[in-house]
Amino acid sequence: MTQEFLDSKQYTELSILRYEAIYGHNYISPGGEKVADEFINTLDLREGLRVLDIGCGVGGPAFRMASKSGVHVHGIDLSSNMIRIAKTRLKEEELNKMISFTQANCLELETYEEYHVIHSRDVFLHISDKNRLFEVIRSILVSGGQLGFSDYCLGATKPSPEFKGYLQERNYSLLNIEDYTTLLKKAGFTNIIGKDKTLLFIKILEKELNNLETAPLNKKDKSSMRKSWKEKLKRAQSKEQGWAWFTASRD
Repeated sequence: MTQEFLDSKQYTELSILRYEAIYGHNYISPGGEKVADEFINTLDLREGLRVLDIGCGVGGPAFRMASKSGVHVHGIDLSSNMIRIAKTRLKEEELNKMISFTQANCLELETYEEYHVIHSRDVFLHISDKNRLFEVIRSILVSGGQLGFSDYCLGATKPSPEFKGYLQERNYSLLNIEDYTTLLKKAGFTNIIGKDKTLLFIKILEKELNNLETAPLNKKDKSSMRKSWKEKLKRAQSKEQGWAWFTASRD
């Protein structure tokens, strides 16, 4: 996955605003602020801790972590469009002393910077070299530090040709929960927990489909997003595609 692909294809500025119309202001992940809070509550956040938000998007979770828990957040995203919008939103939120945003590739992070917590939401599917990903993440976590991430996963059902085509078109690299757990163990993480959240994902998709009807979008955009959401819902219901939350620690 490259910055050029993200900015010119999936995450153009217009596309980002469309996603926000469904997920909510400052959010581009399933469930918006409500689910962001639920996920953040799985992390051991305390005032003064340093948090790295990988794939920070337009800043929603970073704003919540800083304002709710008093942590210092450094958000990074490969998409320059995301970072540009996030920096604008940061001024609006008036959290400049708590949060910074940088356009960066998480696979190329310098190891001299260490964090107490690393947070990421539905980002790792963009990264094919997950061995390298977890190696880098572990290297920048302090001893006893925590990793928490959610991601789209492969389900129990064999992927259909249509789903395989979708993954290829998006350059997505999906694993199942067991494969993620194995990779985390291989990278040296402990206290690994992987929770299947597909049923919650289905409920979120159904709710977002309903919200789409009153979203501030034109008919063409609504039609396109309705089709996309229904396809995701069908894949989740047929167990081709899943959604999972993971936490793990560095000794």
